[in-house]
Amino acid sequence: MPELPEVEGFRRRLVPVAVGREVTGLAVFDEKRWHPASGLDAGSVKGATIDAIDRAGKMLVYRLSGGLALAMHLKIAGQLVLERPDGPRLVGGHPYPRPGIELPDTSTRFLIELSGDVRLWFNDQRRFGWLRLMPLTEVDLFVASHDYGPDPIAPGFSDAVLGSRLSMRAGRPVKVALLDQSCIAGVGNIYADEALYRARIHPRRLAGSLDARDIARLTVELVGILNIAVPVGGALMRGNRKVDVDSEVDSGRDFLEAHGCAGAACPRCIARGEAGLDDAPRIVRTVVGGRGTYLCPICQTEP
Repeated sequence: MPELPEVEGFRRRLVPVAVGREVTGLAVFDEKRWHPASGLDAGSVKGATIDAIDRAGKMLVYRLSGGLALAMHLKIAGQLVLERPDGPRLVGGHPYPRPGIELPDTSTRFLIELSGDVRLWFNDQRRFGWLRLMPLTEVDLFVASHDYGPDPIAPGFSDAVLGSRLSMRAGRPVKVALLDQSCIAGVGNIYADEALYRARIHPRRLAGSLDARDIARLTVELVGILNIAVPVGGALMRGNRKVDVDSEVDSGRDFLEAHGCAGAACPRCIARGEAGLDDAPRIVRTVVGGRGTYLCPICQTEP
């Protein structure tokens, strides 16, 4: 993480606060993660207005007045924190550093200051995330260079689209194919596990072994879990482990049934009446394609 729901969920909360505001400053705390185009620097954005904030896969693109754009990628541990004088602090992306920490701290890489005393902090403990400044005319080519596949929450995404993308990766385990950003964009470890679990498809099944019914079911469950996750900003996870929601701010984020739930009774087996709580099969953790993977050994028959 962060994956599509964490990025898109934060984008939706950020847009009504940030779009239309003037950039009053850009502070760079980590030069190695800062990539301005030739002839541009942090001062180039001062005075520009944020006209729009778009998402491509797991990347955010801030379109600015004056013909500039900021592209931002949180990678595996990026976190965005929005501070404003008239509302609570909003946190999106990775759960660390913890929400109440004083900023900047040792993980802070950038600060975008906006009119009205609004601040957007970019923290990243792992130092893989980045911020790139470029002319607006270069944005489309830059996004295209990442070779993102179709967006699974965009209009027009369907089982035909997913089936076509998987058919080009027929010899790969289906989970590995789903994590390939050129197959479909934005899906990561958490939501691949959840979609496959809910579709009752083992993550090691080869993508080419899925028939039309499998693909239709997987499409429904993938889009369904993303539509649950996006509005609440993604599942609440810490250290790759599902944790209990204990605040109103995080309400609605306790929806994972497989990922991070090793040892828990399979809720699907219980719901189907195939087992009670005491004798239900347990969610297990294994490794697929080098990634920690959670599944039910009964719901998801191993190939």
